[in-house]
Amino acid sequence: MALLPPCSETLKRSLQRATSAARAQGRAHPDPQDLLIALIDDEDAAPVMQACGIDLARLRRDVGAADATDRAKGLGHVLQLAFNEAQLSERQVVTGADMLVELFAEPVGRFLSAQGATRYDALVYLSHGIAKGASADVEADGSEASHLEIVLLNDPYTPSEFVVFVLEKIFRMSRERATAITISTHSRKRGSCGIFPRTEAAALREKIQNLAAARQHPLRCVLLPARDAPDQDRPLPN
Repeated sequence: MALLPPCSETLKRSLQRATSAARAQGRAHPDPQDLLIALIDDEDAAPVMQACGIDLARLRRDVGAADATDRAKGLGHVLQLAFNEAQLSERQVVTGADMLVELFAEPVGRFLSAQGATRYDALVYLSHGIAKGASADVEADGSEASHLEIVLLNDPYTPSEFVVFVLEKIFRMSRERATAITISTHSRKRGSCGIFPRTEAAALREKIQNLAAARQHPLRCVLLPARDAPDQDRPLPN
């Protein structure tokens, strides 16, 4: 049986704060609302909430004023989900940021969505450091190259199956080639999808980002200047 990844020290302190808050209200165990308030002071989770545009003072008031009868039971399943995700993405520890990501899908997530924040916003920031509303650097804006290379960026949250699906759907690659590029992207942190004329590369990049956003995955790619390349330098379907 695989061992669960350990909690970070900051998450341990957040769980302790959540437990203390629950006991102060006569409850034996903390619930997701207790944890969400505790994460406001978590060194890993708080910057993510702010990057998503969340007013932390308002969040504290909203959660604190919620009806006491409308509380979920326990944190066990949320912890398990965070541990499972960490194992799948080969992260060594579970942090408060990981717990925050899972809370978006829980009833308590309504306090986050009330301020316009989404799980996708959190994942993009955690994966690429891009805050909500910020412009992503495509790395080729200042280039006059007629051809650009489309390069996938590795992240710890997008499932490999989705990356393979994107490569098959948008670039019409075979499953074998798409899988090879996905594995290369994971091991080398970046993976090339090929070199294309500038306009075509920009259109393909937009398709990738739109599809990823629609599926709520933080997969991103950049466009890098490339030498003038003939058509045969582009990836073939098979």
